[in-house]
Amino acid sequence: MPAENSWNVNDVLKNPELLVLSLNVGEFGENVKIVSPIGGCRDVELVPIRSPVSNADSDSGITREKWSKNVEFLLSCVALSVGFGNIWRFPYTALKNGGGAFLIPYLIVLFVVGRPLYYLEMVMGQFSSRGCVKVFDVSPLMRGVGVGQTMTFFTIVGYYAALMAIAIRYLMASFEDPLPWSVCPEGVQGCMNSSMVGLLPAGNGTRVVSAELYFKSTIINAVPNLNDGIGLPDWKLALCLLACWTVVTAILIKGIKTSGKASYFLAIFPYVILIVLLGRSCTLEGAKEGILHFVTPQWDKLLDKEVWFAAITQCFYSLTVGLGAVIVFASFNSFPNNIYR
Repeated sequence: MPAENSWNVNDVLKNPELLVLSLNVGEFGENVKIVSPIGGCRDVELVPIRSPVSNADSDSGITREKWSKNVEFLLSCVALSVGFGNIWRFPYTALKNGGGAFLIPYLIVLFVVGRPLYYLEMVMGQFSSRGCVKVFDVSPLMRGVGVGQTMTFFTIVGYYAALMAIAIRYLMASFEDPLPWSVCPEGVQGCMNSSMVGLLPAGNGTRVVSAELYFKSTIINAVPNLNDGIGLPDWKLALCLLACWTVVTAILIKGIKTSGKASYFLAIFPYVILIVLLGRSCTLEGAKEGILHFVTPQWDKLLDKEVWFAAITQCFYSLTVGLGAVIVFASFNSFPNNIYR
């Protein structure tokens, strides 16, 4: 028997606020769903809920933007993974945890844990068309997960921004001749030029390489101890940090309209630079010995639980899983988009 709230089929199909589902009876077999047993097809019971196909947020009524092309979503995800987590952290983690042998636990974790979680986050974002916080409204008990993801992501972004500022600082200093970190400042005792490290005979003594001295004294203005205070911010490094956030703001100022276009550059250019750096590194003196030392597997490390923990941590860094960014990117997809492909 129909429930109290029921509508005529013709009226239902004209109401845009109602979710139109499938019906297995009558000519409306692909438009309406019968919720309670009825005698015909004229009166049906429908629940007025938000359709997942809708582009509008039911809470704010604002239409959610969509990627202009599916390739922009793909390139944005690629650009998300091409960062310090892979370029800088992965080689260090691999060398510390068994060299070439580290690839075995890393690949296992990548396909068993990382890939399913990555796919799950894309499904959650695309189905709900919501960000990493609102997507958990489906279960009020889990709302803290989205908030925690956001807080963690902001912490990591601040950390990466500081590293980017240092990289920009080095980029500006690289135009000087000679390179400021290749020679020792005048009047500094116990310092040796970076180019002379392999030429000086071994002996007892305390020395510091010019590159290390330049980083500590010029780039970050390190103090001997905290009793002297942390000092004033370095204005050159502060300007580099400002430049970093200015670029980020310019990319995100119009949402995915600008970030989607920037993804063409951000996803492809890093690989070009990596190929150039790889080619240059392979031509340096001692490159063969260094590569062999890096890839030589230490099989005994496979039984160390710390190596597997490092593989899991690196997998989350590499894919940016668990930080909400994948959910946010996928939320701008159209509902019928084939993300599995």
